[in-house]
Amino acid sequence: MGKNSGRKKSHRKNHKKKKERPAARDPNFVSEAGPGCFIARRGGVGDAQEAPDWMIGWEDVDPADFVEDGEALEVPDIALDPEECTVSVCNLDAHTKVAYVTVFETAVIGAHGRELTPGSTTDNDGKTLRCVTFVVLCPPFVFAHLGYLDLPEGRDLSSVVIESDVSEWRKHPDPSDEHPCLLGFPLGQAPGTTTASYLCTQGEDGELTHFFSGNLHAIDFRCPIGTEVLAVADGVVAEAGDENTLTGIAVTNLFRWNSILLEVGGDRSGGGPLLVEYVHLSRTLVRAGDRVAKGQVLGYSGSVGFSPEPHLHFSAFRSPDPGAPTVRVRFEGKSPGGAFLPRAGEWYDAGGRADPPPRAA
Repeated sequence: MGKNSGRKKSHRKNHKKKKERPAARDPNFVSEAGPGCFIARRGGVGDAQEAPDWMIGWEDVDPADFVEDGEALEVPDIALDPEECTVSVCNLDAHTKVAYVTVFETAVIGAHGRELTPGSTTDNDGKTLRCVTFVVLCPPFVFAHLGYLDLPEGRDLSSVVIESDVSEWRKHPDPSDEHPCLLGFPLGQAPGTTTASYLCTQGEDGELTHFFSGNLHAIDFRCPIGTEVLAVADGVVAEAGDENTLTGIAVTNLFRWNSILLEVGGDRSGGGPLLVEYVHLSRTLVRAGDRVAKGQVLGYSGSVGFSPEPHLHFSAFRSPDPGAPTVRVRFEGKSPGGAFLPRAGEWYDAGGRADPPPRAA
């Protein structure tokens, strides 16, 4: 659980926003694919300095203001202001931090005066809660003031349930790293359909979850639960598990999911070892040690883990080490354009760019 406490009052009472201007950074994310998630970034290349319209604002702070009698005051990563009923991410360290913050069963009002539309989360026991999750990239010596907690009469801050995960931003050591092995498409038929084209909802360096070392080159495809998940090459299953059922946008869901890790023998392409991972599955049909053939059905897609909507999260690595950075891979193309790298907002099938099915057009 995140720390809930008041913080030392800032010298600046009102957090005013400057005139807005468009961010130069491409989010590579379809915002409608993250219901209940609100993203605020400052400190990455191309990030806007202004706060999004729902956010109270960014506050630059001086660490010296948080020292008394020569001792640094303890300032929590996540602070609730008892007077203004605000929730904030506080970074008094010299490195950029990534914060995921979930507020449960409490309305959060944005700076624009409207309630932030919540999403939901369901645990492994089937209990569902309404919640809002903030995704914050916060630079050094900055407080990110996110929103106002709308507490009904008789309720105080001590009753607000918040989960958070705050860590140093681990940048990818080599964002341009690309494996030469071309892969087949990871999705087959969706249940009850005759088509197999899928919307990419988050691509490389996507702003929801694909902006750090272990996820930078990942690709998300929106797909109905039960869509066939296919082996992208001949290989051996390194890991497989489908014991979880939790879903939604709670922070704790970031650490539990269902997945298959497949070693595909990229050495044959001259690029060294290659492993690919399929995440958020509803069911797996293979187990560790199984040999599989390209195109074989490995399991079925789902929405298990940190998953605002049903989708497949696909990523590749050069090492099975849990802390390994991702590597870019491309899919074989049957179109004149050849191999392709999906981008958010476009539809794809085994041949590359595709038209959306009629019902999705």
